[in-house]
Amino acid sequence: MFKPLPLYLGLRYFLSSGRSGLLVSFISVLAITGVMVGVALLIMVLSVMNGFDRELKTTILSVVPHIQLEHQSGLTEWKSEQSKILEIEQVTQAVPYNSVEGLIIHRSMSRPIQVLGLSKDSMPNGLNSIINEHDLALPDANGILLSQVIADALNVQSNQNISIVISGDNNAPAAVHSLRVDGIFSTHTELDQHVALTSLTEVGRILGDSAKVQGFQLQIKDQFDARDVGFRIIRELPVGYGFRDWFQTHGNLYKAIQLSRNIVGLLIFLVVAIAAFNVVSMLMMTVMNKRKDIAVLQTLGLSRLNIIVLFLTQGSMIGFVGTFLGLLLGVFGSYGISNFVALVETSLGSAILNTEVYPIDYIPVDLRWGDVAIVVITALILNIVATVYPALRASRTVPADELRYE
Repeated sequence: MFKPLPLYLGLRYFLSSGRSGLLVSFISVLAITGVMVGVALLIMVLSVMNGFDRELKTTILSVVPHIQLEHQSGLTEWKSEQSKILEIEQVTQAVPYNSVEGLIIHRSMSRPIQVLGLSKDSMPNGLNSIINEHDLALPDANGILLSQVIADALNVQSNQNISIVISGDNNAPAAVHSLRVDGIFSTHTELDQHVALTSLTEVGRILGDSAKVQGFQLQIKDQFDARDVGFRIIRELPVGYGFRDWFQTHGNLYKAIQLSRNIVGLLIFLVVAIAAFNVVSMLMMTVMNKRKDIAVLQTLGLSRLNIIVLFLTQGSMIGFVGTFLGLLLGVFGSYGISNFVALVETSLGSAILNTEVYPIDYIPVDLRWGDVAIVVITALILNIVATVYPALRASRTVPADELRYE
């Protein structure tokens, strides 16, 4: 069977590297291991960062309004303006809301809270899905839904009563409102730290006018157009409206995810690069050990180009094996990392990701094959580049000098 001699010899040198000396063998294994670990880590880290990016866009921004419109004096006849907002092409939902901040108290425990009042007939899709998953419904009068985080912090159960303390305006005394816990939910996001849900009219009653709404929470087709859509809506509505978009409330989170993805990716890329250049050390030692063999091959007719191809083949095989093993480890690791973290949390009895610090309480993974391809191709190219110098050095071997005393 036809075997191109330089490729065949390069493969033989790779397979016999363990017999080329203990140090050469050790560096060869180290190079393969370094490439494997670097590629695997880069794939897994990018998958997790992509997961956070996806969860921000799909999970967090499904329960957080893309745009929050607020009228400075509140709205009584709000349905006509809701219809006008929904006529704007980008807007998919315009949900009336009331909101009040205060202190929630149960027995001797308390914590700050935002009570969000919504209409049963017009719920944000994300929150509506979460409430339905827990077999709950927005409470009627004097009822409230608490997140699991708040319920655990206050040691409160369903059908128990809690108190909401609202500070008064203009030095007026604080008002205390007693509400019944009608259910407990979890969004698995940072909202669980401070948001409770009740009916639109209940928050209106707490604020002193159950017929009014403060404004609208909007969902739009493209979250990244929120700022432009917000200004367009303000221009088309009567005077008195202001708005906040999700960039103001969660924009720093999005920027942090993108920055972390780039920085961590760069650091692990450097690990791959360092591992690839271990090949230089290994090949240089091989060249030193094989100088006489190279000289003999040249006298038998191998050209300088053939010698270059021989050592490029040997070095590239190290990169190929390391990259292939790293690819397998990275892909399987990406699919298993969420379960592994959950197992660690169960074993430790505590959460690794706390929503007081992180936007969600689980490890999201989004394995994108385009990223995997970029990682694999980059690792292989780096490894090939690292083999060029030793291969050129080997090709400059002078047979007469090496075989003079043989």
